[in-house]
Formats: sequence, structure tokens, C-alpha cells
Amino acid sequence: MANFNKLAMSDELLSRKDLSVTSSMLGLSKKLVYSTTGATVNVKKYNFNSEAVAHLQRVIESDGKGLAAAVKACRVQKLEIGNIELDACISTDKQFVALQLLQFIDYTYQSISKVAFYEGDQAQLVASILD
Repeated sequence: MANFNKLAMSDELLSRKDLSVTSSMLGLSKKLVYSTTGATVNVKKYNFNSEAVAHLQRVIESDGKGLAAAVKACRVQKLEIGNIELDACISTDKQFVALQLLQFIDYTYQSISKVAFYEGDQAQLVASILD
């Protein structure tokens, strides 16, 4: 599992009022918690090929009304290694999701999308395409 502090979206995550950082094991380990439900937020990285970008960007860019259609149309296949990375922060109860797309350019992953945040039913819907 990736560390939330190492993500391109870490500043935006830490600036949210509904997320908090808790320390455990004498401060050696930190975890992100979705305060609304008390669920731990896990960080996952998914890899895709460049053909998946349009599908994933539609999900990230869609508003509340178009989200269900964008998720339904999102047909992507995860890869072990790909030039597109999707950083996802998903609470264990799937009531919070944060997504950001990155592309491998000049030997590093660089952001190619905004950070999208989802809560409640929308979060569950978005999480369903990542299971």
C-alpha cells in the first residue's frame, strides 16, 4: 500500500476538513481517516494503458448528474505496468474516494487530471469500477 504523503494530491487531501491523520505505534505509523464515518482511507495505485485515459477522465470530470453514466461507460482493464497511473484513496467503508490520473512522462509520473473527491453513494459508485 502506498503512503498518502507521497501522492501528488497529498496537499489537497490534508487540506480537507473531513480527513484527519492519526498516529499509531509511537508515531512511527500514520494513517488517514475519513472523519465522517471513522473509516481508514487506503491508498491504491492502478496502472492502465493510454486507451483508458478518456474513460477515466470522463469519470473524474463528470458532475453529480453525469457520474452514473460515466461510470457505466467506463470500460478499463488494469495492468501490472502501464504508462497511466490512477492514484486512488478509498475509505474502507467506501464512503469516501479521491482520484487523480498521472502519466509517465520524462521518467516520472506527472498529473494529467484534477483531484476528484466523492462521498456517500457517489463514492460507492466510483469505487465499484476499481474493485
